[in-house]
Amino acid sequence: MSFIIDKQTLQDLNISGKYNRDSIFSLYNKTETFGGELLLEKLFLQPFTDPAAIDRQAALISFFRSSQQTFQINPDDLDIVQNFTNSYSDQHFALALAHAGRRKLLAALGLKEEKKYLESGIRATLRIMLHLASYLSELQQQDKTDLLRGSIFDQAWLREEYTQLAQLQHKIESYADSIPLGLAASCDYQLRHKWSKEIQQSLSAIYHIDLYQSIASVANDRGFVRAEVVAAERQHILLENVYHPTIPNAVGNDLTFDGERNLLFLTGANMAGKSTYMKSFGIAIYLAHIGLPVPANRMVFSVKDGLYSSINVSDDIDMGHSHYYAEVLRVKKVAEYVNQGKNMVVIFDELFKGTNVKDAFEATLTVTRAFQQHHNCQYLISTHIVEVGQQLQQEDLSVQFIYMPTEMRGQVPYYSYRSAQGISSDKHGMVLIQKEKVLELLEHNSK
Repeated sequence: MSFIIDKQTLQDLNISGKYNRDSIFSLYNKTETFGGELLLEKLFLQPFTDPAAIDRQAALISFFRSSQQTFQINPDDLDIVQNFTNSYSDQHFALALAHAGRRKLLAALGLKEEKKYLESGIRATLRIMLHLASYLSELQQQDKTDLLRGSIFDQAWLREEYTQLAQLQHKIESYADSIPLGLAASCDYQLRHKWSKEIQQSLSAIYHIDLYQSIASVANDRGFVRAEVVAAERQHILLENVYHPTIPNAVGNDLTFDGERNLLFLTGANMAGKSTYMKSFGIAIYLAHIGLPVPANRMVFSVKDGLYSSINVSDDIDMGHSHYYAEVLRVKKVAEYVNQGKNMVVIFDELFKGTNVKDAFEATLTVTRAFQQHHNCQYLISTHIVEVGQQLQQEDLSVQFIYMPTEMRGQVPYYSYRSAQGISSDKHGMVLIQKEKVLELLEHNSK
């Protein structure tokens, strides 16, 4: 079953986008190869819903994080090998010999490019394959749990053919300028015919090494942690000091969902950090379902069917939808998932802000009550309408109340970005208007 997520949620959390330097993808993208980058893109588009798959992915990343070995990638050699091996054909040795003879003849006539292409391809392929064999051998010696057995990193053919590959390299190294016709034909035949499929698999292994080295490097440099997967029926999410990974010096916060305590009601003034709090939570949930390390001190979670948010929703001019109607459609979609019995994480920032205060109060209160009754989903909902929270408190529902505090230092608001228990009544809209002297400007221009 595929993890449920839509374009709006990916945009809200700024997950995708290799051309967006601030995206979560770009944060993790330290790959050195095009193939490694493609694998990372694929990984970011396919979160898991199987706990075993998540756990295996996380275990592989942890293995690379702790590995003392680094595979040094030579981009020039890799480009040569990719071009050389991608042009292989099912040819017999006699045909390989004929092609080698043709290249030598052309070189004798002054047309040396084909011969140079063949010989550089042979040399680079042997160098990379032997380098890979040595690296994987060292890696397997570190593998105490057979994690790599049967994986892309278990290149058995390199172990079996290592001696022959080493002999071929030894032979061609004695010819610095030009490889003899027979030896060139033999190498060409074996590299692009006999071992062609195996070499393609080994190149894939190199791209996977690049992928995991990139992830491990970012996680180690930033101190991210492996998320712990628990049984889905626990309906449990615990985050300690989770923070936004692309905000410098971001402040971390704690939050927990467990069983009936499935709804967190968030309040606070503008600029107090509500949206960042919500995005930090959503990003951690998404990364955990990919099996990637998360920006927190600790994370424990039950696997969910999907993640759905409504943070930066706008109107849809093409469809003729107002901002409020667009919000209603987002809520309706969640209701459909809930009705289908899906286990979702749902994030709503400023629910129903596209309508008047009275309608927003009634709609927020009614929808929040309804959501809270479905304990297979976890909800994080923020609003400026603190009266909704006060009403929910009186009803004694299993709702958690969190707010982002504001401290006034004279006429200047100070934000700690550290959540607190309770409901905020902070309203500093006029303070900011006065601070920026908006009314003074208008009074001056009216004279």
